[in-house]
Amino acid sequence: MFSPADLIVAPATPPGPGMRSIVRIAGAGLEALLVRLVDLESPGLAAAGLFKGRLAFGLACEWGAVEVDILYWPGPNGPVGGPLAELQLPASELLAAAVVTAACGFGSRLAQGGEFTLRAFLAGRLDLVQAEAVLAVVDARSPEELARGLDWLAGGAGVALQTARDALLNLLADVEAAIDFADETAPDAVPADPAWPLVRKRMAECDLALALVVADLSTRDAAAADLPRVVFRGPPNIGKSSLFNAVSGREMAIVADERGTTRDWLEARLGTEEGGCVLVDLPGLFEPGEVMLTALEAIAADRARHEVHRAAVIIACSDAAAPPGQSRTAGTVPRIRVRTRCDRSSAGSPTGLDLETSALTGAGVAELRRLILDTVAGLPSRGSSATVRLAVGCRAARAELAAAAAAVAGWGRDESIIAGHLRRAAEALADVTGHAINTELLDRIFSRHCIGK
Repeated sequence: MFSPADLIVAPATPPGPGMRSIVRIAGAGLEALLVRLVDLESPGLAAAGLFKGRLAFGLACEWGAVEVDILYWPGPNGPVGGPLAELQLPASELLAAAVVTAACGFGSRLAQGGEFTLRAFLAGRLDLVQAEAVLAVVDARSPEELARGLDWLAGGAGVALQTARDALLNLLADVEAAIDFADETAPDAVPADPAWPLVRKRMAECDLALALVVADLSTRDAAAADLPRVVFRGPPNIGKSSLFNAVSGREMAIVADERGTTRDWLEARLGTEEGGCVLVDLPGLFEPGEVMLTALEAIAADRARHEVHRAAVIIACSDAAAPPGQSRTAGTVPRIRVRTRCDRSSAGSPTGLDLETSALTGAGVAELRRLILDTVAGLPSRGSSATVRLAVGCRAARAELAAAAAAVAGWGRDESIIAGHLRRAAEALADVTGHAINTELLDRIFSRHCIGK
């Protein structure tokens, strides 16, 4: 296992043109390494700051007297909790690579992926939410995903979560102080009968704050990369768009008895706090050679096939009035076989594997919606786990808060049981923030109640 004291180096700017190239170095022995890489204009790196110099002898022989700016933190109060430097160079991938190679020759090693962020987390400079926000920014593939990642870094749900966590820890500190230090606390600090309504009120406020965090997570962009895509696939003019509208609860797709009404794919979010997916309505797909397609229909068909390849779940649609056929959807993608417009046919279901539906009468729509969510819930985890981690932690904390509230309202309330539920709620939030509660809880007990004066 690597040590946080290891001397590590890595380029910190992505490939491509730019104003500057940055090489980041951190770890024990950093100052001695910098002296070998750069001739400093002023001697010593005693304090944090910006220093100037030129490439030292070995690199200067190849690159000349290139000017270098060094942003330096001696630690332990720096961004990674230890010595850290950023060498700012003229924009050149080759120059940055040469500096990294020279650093490795002088005893450093290449940083592992995410190692600087890991050190920041271990030093308490980032919590888990912020660390995963860094990943979301790095992995962003669209402006929307980048905006979401930047929102996490700037605060977003993390700020609301921290506010709820602070209120919960303060409440837990007050309850535990009343139990463990009853002889030393002021009488009004002990949860006697008149104080329990206030305790219940503070629990409700904590629960509301967590509920708002979960609600924010559940309403994030429907096109998020970590949401499974559930695609409605089938021939044209069999009621796929009508069924899509019925399942999504929105009149998004245009419905008409004309071939080619749907020319592009449409998306709608389906889900709850516990999970969800993106429903995708596609143009109808003919079997190869079945009909002659127009130029626009051919483009629409190509887009539809692309979406089918992206699907996590496929709703294989067929018309209830048409004779049953063999589904051509192959591969390992889960399928839900659906027969549409069952209101137009008096025939029963041809197979127990098909679900009979009608967008007109609503038959089978609720069943299909539940089946979609159940199928999605059984899919393997995908994408960044930041949103999932937050939601799971908040739900676990809310469950413990509900149990604590029930204990307060019950007969013969037991402060130790109530404190146990509150502690487990705080621990559930600690799992997603990475902040252990033991030391912080003691600090709050003593600071809020001045125990021992």
